[in-house]
Amino acid sequence: MKHTIEERETAQDEINLAEVVKVLNRFKYSILLIALIMTLFAGVYAYFSPNIYKASSTVYVKHDRDSGNDFMSQALGIQSNNVANEMEMLQTHHTVMLALKDLDLNVRYYKKAGLKTYEQYNNTPFSVHVFSSTKVARSALFQLIPIDKEHFRLVVEPSLKAKLIYKIKSLFGDVPADKIPLELDEKHTYNEDITTLFFHIKVKKLYNFKTNSYSFKMVLQEGMVDSILKSLSASTLDKDSTLIRLTYTDNIPQRATDILTAITDAYLAEELRYKTESAHKALEFLDSQIASIHKTLTSSAKNLEKYKSVHQVVDLQNKASLSSEKLSDLEAKLYELKMQENVFLNIYARIKNKKDLTGIDLSGVEIDPSINSIIAKIREQTSLRNSLLIDYTELHPDVIKVTKTLKSLKEYLRDSIRSNLRNIRNQEATLKRTIEKYKNNLRALPKEERELMALQRDFMANEKIYTFLLEKRAETAIVQSSTVSDTRVVDPALVGSKPVKPKRMLIIIVGFILGLILGVTQAFLRDYLDDTVKTVEDIEDHTDIPLYGAVPEFKENEKRSQHYEEALRVIRTNMEFLKQSDKSKLVTVTSSIPSEGKTTLISNIASIISKADKKVILLDLDMRRARVHEKYNLSNKKGMSTLLINKHTLEEVLQHTSSENLDVISAGPTPPNPSELLMSREMHKIINELLQKYDYVLLDTPPIGLVTDAMMLMKVSDLNLFVFRANYSKKGFIKNINRFVREHDLKNSGFILNRVVLHKHSGYGYGYGYGYGYDSDYYTSNS
Repeated sequence: MKHTIEERETAQDEINLAEVVKVLNRFKYSILLIALIMTLFAGVYAYFSPNIYKASSTVYVKHDRDSGNDFMSQALGIQSNNVANEMEMLQTHHTVMLALKDLDLNVRYYKKAGLKTYEQYNNTPFSVHVFSSTKVARSALFQLIPIDKEHFRLVVEPSLKAKLIYKIKSLFGDVPADKIPLELDEKHTYNEDITTLFFHIKVKKLYNFKTNSYSFKMVLQEGMVDSILKSLSASTLDKDSTLIRLTYTDNIPQRATDILTAITDAYLAEELRYKTESAHKALEFLDSQIASIHKTLTSSAKNLEKYKSVHQVVDLQNKASLSSEKLSDLEAKLYELKMQENVFLNIYARIKNKKDLTGIDLSGVEIDPSINSIIAKIREQTSLRNSLLIDYTELHPDVIKVTKTLKSLKEYLRDSIRSNLRNIRNQEATLKRTIEKYKNNLRALPKEERELMALQRDFMANEKIYTFLLEKRAETAIVQSSTVSDTRVVDPALVGSKPVKPKRMLIIIVGFILGLILGVTQAFLRDYLDDTVKTVEDIEDHTDIPLYGAVPEFKENEKRSQHYEEALRVIRTNMEFLKQSDKSKLVTVTSSIPSEGKTTLISNIASIISKADKKVILLDLDMRRARVHEKYNLSNKKGMSTLLINKHTLEEVLQHTSSENLDVISAGPTPPNPSELLMSREMHKIINELLQKYDYVLLDTPPIGLVTDAMMLMKVSDLNLFVFRANYSKKGFIKNINRFVREHDLKNSGFILNRVVLHKHSGYGYGYGYGYGYDSDYYTSNS
C-alpha cells in the first residue's frame, strides 16, 4: 500500500527502533573512538589524582541529662542539645587556630617522581622557616636544586597566566613592585637568611638529597584554617548518642592523624582552661576576703588583749557568755548573707547592663544550685556564640538560635536572682532583729563587762568568718586541682591503610559510560545535521515520484560486482515496462548537481540495454562538461555541437562502440550557446530521426540544478530520470525536483539512487517502478 508524503512525514515523528540501530551502526567507529578517548582521559585523571585518606576519632560528650537539669531546660523552653553545640565547637575557626599552634604547616613540600608530583610530610631532606611572605610569594612554587653540601639554587618561574596578566597591566601603566610576578634563580647557602621584597625565609638542610626534584610552597595560616575546615566533619554515631565521630581527609595519612589529634587536644585543653579559669577567679576573690578579715581579726585580738591587761574583770556569767557566743554566730551568718546579696547584685547589674557573665564564679558562696547551673549554661552558650561569630555573621540561623537561647536564659536568671534577693533580705531582717535582741540583753551588764563582752564578740565573729572563708578556699582549691573535662577522647585519631578517594576504577568506568553517551549524542547530532540522501527511504519519504532503481557503489577501477550488474538490469526492466508498445523510447537522464555519477550511470545503462538486443544510441548533451566520449575511448573533435550548427552530418558524428547495438554521439567542442542549440528545431529534427532508427535514445543532459538546457527535451521525453548520489545529494534537492516536475507537468519521471553502500546481508526483493529491484533495507550509507 502506497502512502502519501504527509503520512510518511507523520510516521517519521515516531521513534523507529530500526532507524536508531541503523544510526548507531553507521557511526559505530566514531562512537567507540569517543568512548575510548574519554576512557583514556578518565584514566589519566585517575592516575594523576592524589590518594585521599580519612582519619577518624571518637569523642565522648557529657549530655545535659547527666547533670539533672532537664526540668529547668523544659521550663525555659530550651532544647537540651549540648552534643550539637560541641560538634559545632569542634569545627570552629577558633579551635582549628589553636590546633595549628602546635603544628608547622605553613610550608608544603613536594617531590617529583616520574610523571607525578607527590607531596612530602616530615620526610623531606630540608626544612623551610618562613618569617614573612607576601601574596605573590605564597602563589609561587619554589624549586630547590642542591649544588653541593653547602649550597643550593632557589628557582621560581612565574606561570604563563601571571606573565600575561603582568604584560597587560604594564600596558596601562606602572605595576607596583609587590605585584610583579616573582621570578628567581639564585644561589644560596643553607641556614642563610634569604630576604627579598616578597619573602624572608631560612632553609635548613636535614640530611643528604637523593634527587634534585624538590619544591615547596608557602601557605598562609588563615588559608590553612579554611582548607582544614573544608575537610573536617563531625557527626553523631546515633541519633540519641553522645559520641561524636570526627573525621578529616588529607592526601597524607600522617598529617591527617596529626591534624585531627591536634584539634581534639586543643578543644579539650580549651575546655579545661575555661573551667580552671573560673576556679582561679573564685580563689582570687576568697583570698582578698581572707586578707581583709585576717586584718580585722588581728586588730580585734589586740584590742581584747589590751583591754584585759588594763581592766580587772571577773568572769562573765554563763548567761552572758551564751549571749555573746550566740551573737557572734548570728553576725557571721549575717556576713554570709551580705556576701550572697553582693554577688547577686553584681550579677543582676551585669545582666541589666548587658555585660558578659564569663568572669563570675559562685563556687565560694552558698546559693541555690539551679542559679549556678543557669550561669554555666549562659557561659556555654556565650562561648558557642563567640565561636560561631568568627565564621558567620549575626544573621546566620545558628547564631540567631544561640542568641535567642541566651536571651531566655538571662531572663530566667534575672527572675531567679530577684526571688533569691527577696529571700536574702527577709533573712537579713530577721537576723538583725534577733541580733538587736541579744545586744539589749548584753546592755544590762556592767559597763566594763559590756565593753569586754563587745571586744570578745567582735573577736569571735571575725574568727568564725575567717574560718568559714578558709574552709571555702580549701574547697575551691580542691575543685581547681581536681577539675577534669566533661569531654574525653574515646578513640584516638586513626587513619585507614587504604585511600577513600579516588575510586580509580569507578572513574574509568564513568569515563567510558560518559564517552558512550557523548559518542551516541554526536552520532544522532551528526545524523540530524546530515541532510544528504543515504537510503531509498530518504527519497520515498520526500516524494511520490517512483524510484526506478538503487545502484550499489562502484569504482571505475574495480570490476563490477554481480549486485551492480543486477541493479542495472532492474533499471532496464523498469524502463521496458514504461509503455506497452513497440515504439522507440526517448529517455532523458539528468541530476540535481554535478558529480552525482549521472554520466557513468547512463553509460552503463546504455551498455546493459544494448546487450538485450536493443539498438541504443547515447547523446552527450552536457556540452559544458562532456564526458561520455571518455567512457568509450572515443573522439570528441566533432559531435552534437557541430551537428546542430550543420558543420557535420549525422553520419559523420555518429560513432560506434565495442557493443554491437550501441552507438554514441559525443558533445563535441564546447559552443558559446549550448542552451540555444538544445532548444533549436534542428535538435528536435535529429531526435525524431534517431527514434526512427533506434529502440532507445538516451540523452545525457546537464544538471537541472545549475542550468535548464534540456527543459524542452524533457517535456517530449518518454521518461525523465533524476540521478541522486547517496551520501552526497541533499534531501532538499528532492523538494526542488518535486516542484520542477509539478510546474512543468513532467508525468513520466523517476529517481535513481546511485552509489548506495551495499549491506553485507543484501538480497533481492520487490523493487520500485514497474519491475523488480533491491529491497530498500539492504542499502545503507557509509559510517
